[in-house]
Amino acid sequence: MSAMSVQQKPHPAGLQSVSVCDASVLANSLSDWQQQYLQISPGRFAGSVTEISVGVVQIFREVINQAVDQHGQTLPGKFALGIPIALRGHGYWCGQALDCIDSVFFLRPDAELKFKTPGYSDIYGASVDVAAFRTYSLDDEFDEKNLIAQTREVSALAPEKCAAFRDRFDSFFRAVETNPLILESAPARKQLTFDIMQLLLGMTADLPVSKRSHAEQFIHRHVVDSARDYILSRKSEALTVTDLCEGLRTSHRSLHYAFNKVLGISPVTYLRYIRLNGVRAELVSSARPIRVSEVAAKWGFWHMGMFSVYYKHLFGERPSDTLRNHRTVAMT
Repeated sequence: MSAMSVQQKPHPAGLQSVSVCDASVLANSLSDWQQQYLQISPGRFAGSVTEISVGVVQIFREVINQAVDQHGQTLPGKFALGIPIALRGHGYWCGQALDCIDSVFFLRPDAELKFKTPGYSDIYGASVDVAAFRTYSLDDEFDEKNLIAQTREVSALAPEKCAAFRDRFDSFFRAVETNPLILESAPARKQLTFDIMQLLLGMTADLPVSKRSHAEQFIHRHVVDSARDYILSRKSEALTVTDLCEGLRTSHRSLHYAFNKVLGISPVTYLRYIRLNGVRAELVSSARPIRVSEVAAKWGFWHMGMFSVYYKHLFGERPSDTLRNHRTVAMT
């Protein structure tokens, strides 16, 4: 069955907004995405998502104050696109550099999300049902083959066009946040859906199409993704860089170069961050009393003093603070 033939049940109309202090929690906050977030820059994490759903289309604003390696997937029959409001640092969206706010990024239905965010990112985005999107366009405006198969992952556009797109997104959020009851009115919701679709049609009409590229960045991203999958499939083995090179049949130099080009960190640091994020996810999500040392050992940390130093450096707090704060929230 093709991705285009799968019918998804529309989401109910609604507004939701969350602010969290953990990347893995933020990853689960968007309704139309299946994704994992790995924090890869040191410091306390702060992220927020505000989402407006009108059924066949969801628009959102995501703000993240750390570099995050995002992996995930769009749902079948839906494509996604977005536009930055603010970026600080270097990012890569599906192998393409995303460093300029005057650009639009795109993701096909049932496609893999691979996004290394900059050190700070503030982004408007949308997840759109393709079949519904088609009904809002005139026949001569909608070229489904080009839109779905050939649209570039990142496209630079004129600053004035991007500013106009951002203003329209902003107007939707301001209106709904000021008066959420408009989503309960069928006529207002119908007009809002139409206006959102017209904005997205205008954005996609400006996106250039091209054949898929096998640029160097895609090769490096493949190496990093393969390493990530290899690590997660053997997380109980406390892998070393030598293990990675042997398992992936690549050299130390090639592995090091790929990680620095894609994520800006070494494979050694990435291995540590994978394990630290794994510890944090368990401390945050555990429904039973657990000990930090028990979880740390499970993820291959044998020196508790160094583990605590690494943990505080990456997350800006001690592991015991994470555990205590989680229990406090769970009890409230």
